[in-house]
Amino acid sequence: MENSDSPEPIRNPQSAIRNLIHRPPFIIHHFATLGSTSDQLKQMTAAPEFTCVIADEQTAGRGRRDRAWHSTPGDGLYLSVLLRPVIPAARISLLSLMCAVVVAETIARYNIAGIDIKWPNDVLVNERKLSGILIEGTSAGSDLPRIIAGLGVNLNHEAFPPELRDTATSLAIESGQRIDAAEFRDQLLMTLAQWYERLRHDGEQAIPERWQALSSYARGRHVTVTLDDEQVTGVTSGLTDTGALRMHLADGTIRTIIAGEITHLRKNAEC
Repeated sequence: MENSDSPEPIRNPQSAIRNLIHRPPFIIHHFATLGSTSDQLKQMTAAPEFTCVIADEQTAGRGRRDRAWHSTPGDGLYLSVLLRPVIPAARISLLSLMCAVVVAETIARYNIAGIDIKWPNDVLVNERKLSGILIEGTSAGSDLPRIIAGLGVNLNHEAFPPELRDTATSLAIESGQRIDAAEFRDQLLMTLAQWYERLRHDGEQAIPERWQALSSYARGRHVTVTLDDEQVTGVTSGLTDTGALRMHLADGTIRTIIAGEITHLRKNAEC
């Protein structure tokens, strides 16, 4: 079912909605060009849960720590979805892990080898980044949290700018075939709906377990994690039940990292 009318005025004069697509429980607002799908969704303050914004192109896409996200026209999936989880505030961080699991499981349907997740939510293929995820909270005057999950997946990129050439990849590069973006989108949303429903019931334990099963970074990897004001080096030692990363340091202590970024990796090293 598609409709050319948007139920809410679009406040960005440079954007024009292409169509409205129903994929229950999701309603997808599809645009040709946006600055950022997440920023557009933030403007839609009356939007119900499971509202999605998708764009063929982003001119100001971003990832964690305000990094720009390479969003060339038609080459990727640029999608943001509104979630309103009824879970304790301490568990909101599980949404980040959940989205990484969703992307990894969707990619796996394409028979891709070398899928991995780098904490907290970078999805890699053969050590190159294929997807990034940004979870943002936004207030709407309600007791329930209003969470926007932004997902960027490289689908049909054939090449990347020089600064990304050695660190990024796409599903087309890894599979050798062009990807149907709408088919990938629908498969990802179906997987997201399944995991989100599970989160409401028993996923608070299932999500960290599944993440660790999919990630070689969960245990035994020697890494340096960059925090706001320091760097911590050690060996990864699994996740807590809220998704924080445990690290075994050289002095024998265990450090729990709530937020940070893995910036260095040495294989087969011991702390």
